[in-house]
Amino acid sequence: MAGLIFTFFSGNLVTNLKTEKNIPSHFRNKEKAQGYVGMVTMPVTEKQKSYKTIIKIVSIKNEKGLIPVFGKCLVYFSKDSLSAKIKYGDLIFFKEYPVEVKPPSNPSQFDYKRWLGFNNIYDQVFLDKGAWKLLLHDQGNPLFAFSFSLRDKLLGIFSTNKISGQEYAVLSALILGCSDEIDQEVISAYAASGALHVLSVSGLHVGIIYVAINFILSFLDRRRKTKLLKSILIILFLWFYALLTGLSPSVLRSATMLSFIIVGSLKRPYTQLYNTLAASAFFLLCIDPFLIMQVGFQLSYMAVLGIILLYQPILSWFDPPGWLLRQVWSITAVSLAAQIATFPLGLLYFHQFPVYFLLSNMVVIPISTVIIYGGILLLAFSAWHTIAVFLASVVSWVVHGMNVIVIWIESIPFSLVTGISTTVFETWMIYISIGALISFFMLGNQKYILIVFLSAVLILGSQIVESIFIRQQKQIIVYSIKGCPVLNIIDGKNNFIYADEKITNDKKTMLFNIYNYWWDCGLNESKAAAIQEDGVEEKYLFYKNFIQYRNERIVMLNETFNPGFVSFTMTVDMLILSNNLKVKLKDLVKIFHLRKIVIDSSNTLWTATRLIKEANDLGIAIYSVPHNGAFVYQLHRE
Repeated sequence: MAGLIFTFFSGNLVTNLKTEKNIPSHFRNKEKAQGYVGMVTMPVTEKQKSYKTIIKIVSIKNEKGLIPVFGKCLVYFSKDSLSAKIKYGDLIFFKEYPVEVKPPSNPSQFDYKRWLGFNNIYDQVFLDKGAWKLLLHDQGNPLFAFSFSLRDKLLGIFSTNKISGQEYAVLSALILGCSDEIDQEVISAYAASGALHVLSVSGLHVGIIYVAINFILSFLDRRRKTKLLKSILIILFLWFYALLTGLSPSVLRSATMLSFIIVGSLKRPYTQLYNTLAASAFFLLCIDPFLIMQVGFQLSYMAVLGIILLYQPILSWFDPPGWLLRQVWSITAVSLAAQIATFPLGLLYFHQFPVYFLLSNMVVIPISTVIIYGGILLLAFSAWHTIAVFLASVVSWVVHGMNVIVIWIESIPFSLVTGISTTVFETWMIYISIGALISFFMLGNQKYILIVFLSAVLILGSQIVESIFIRQQKQIIVYSIKGCPVLNIIDGKNNFIYADEKITNDKKTMLFNIYNYWWDCGLNESKAAAIQEDGVEEKYLFYKNFIQYRNERIVMLNETFNPGFVSFTMTVDMLILSNNLKVKLKDLVKIFHLRKIVIDSSNTLWTATRLIKEANDLGIAIYSVPHNGAFVYQLHRE
């Protein structure tokens, strides 16, 4: 018990020490900064309208000169010929003040601010052309600089040998961890088929590399000393590969786990894998305690734990005849073990379940293995043009085939079950029931069945309570989608939305901004009803710009509204202003007796700021979606 208490308080201390914004020398804790000097710490990512990277601010300029500071900052450069040449290790100077990263604009939206915070990034800055200066090159770590430079050269080998399009994008992701050029449609297909893990360099890829290097160096197994040399060489190569792929968290975890396993096997050939897994996790968390909050970290360790615990028992269920069937069954057993261990987290974070994950993994894992080995051979023989061109054509064809198969699996009816909403408590209960069920089959003690039963009862009880709240919910939401007015009325299980069809038909936009909230509210996205003119429902009326919802009167006004043509007055609970309405609020209050004004996201910030000032002068309550994110109004439950 004393050890657990010590570990708890030590972990709390380490976490506080690793929270960089609390340290006085962090740049955000310094006042009156006239300029910032920062070093580019990551390769630049090209976005649609900008270049994105992370810089480490090393000093600030004030009236006393340059003051040493530290801290990371997210930076967006406007596109021009100079910003296109930014590389890792460049030292830059700028005067623009970094601002705090904004929280999500819509409810249940991915919290990018929180995710950045776990990486000790709290601020961002946009640097337009001429707003920054390049001071020096090559100021970064020489090892990282060499790694990033080598990765660029290896990517150049792919393009030089005429691998292009999504074949190039997927191959680059499989081998070198560069997934920036993969189309959203391809990513969605891999996610829906349960094979998205293939597109990010992770334990699967590091394991494949390990098998190849272990085989190549197998001649060193003859003696103890040479076996030690082999282990050292494998660990060095694994970490070089991790460095080459940018030391992403997934690769870092995999390389650490394998390194612990290799070292453990030197001392004891049949080392306890559970202890090794725990030791690697403890080691990583001592370095960065915020890793435990990353979804990838949780999924990775749960997947490995599931494979260690369940692979052999599942494999023993069936002994197929022939080498090929045994390989297929082995892949199936691995996929089942990993899926059993990770599906509760998938439900919690992604609200979905890939139905055909077994089919996709039986196809994708062997093909991706061929692609990785083929890609490595292409890089190794790139100096021989004829061989390189042949290997490139074969690898490109195989990647294309894998993409086609994954897209076909996604197109199969009911390939992906979406809209599943579970709470953290329910996720814990699911894991407890899974653990108890596994324990029952392994140990045969019937008390574990009681635990399964109690967990199921608690899950059911939680769902019943949640369903009661869902039936009673009554909300009006004005979402934040730039340039678009989007109004949503939720009444129990009934769901009405007013938005342009270009928004409601855009699944990517709806998923990012709205669907997650609907799922959390227990709503099916396919059953949302579009609000039409002259629509009439029970307790609901819509006529042109007027909405009567229960006892709430809502009026929506846009730039076409002219108060000169209105000769009546009306009491309104909520007035929603859209599309940069040019009418003065003092003219609107002559027509509408207002409780509240909402400025939706189709307005510019300049218009919203003007309207806020006018409302404050008139003493009217006002809410600006462009400034504060989505407006969520909860009606009283009946």
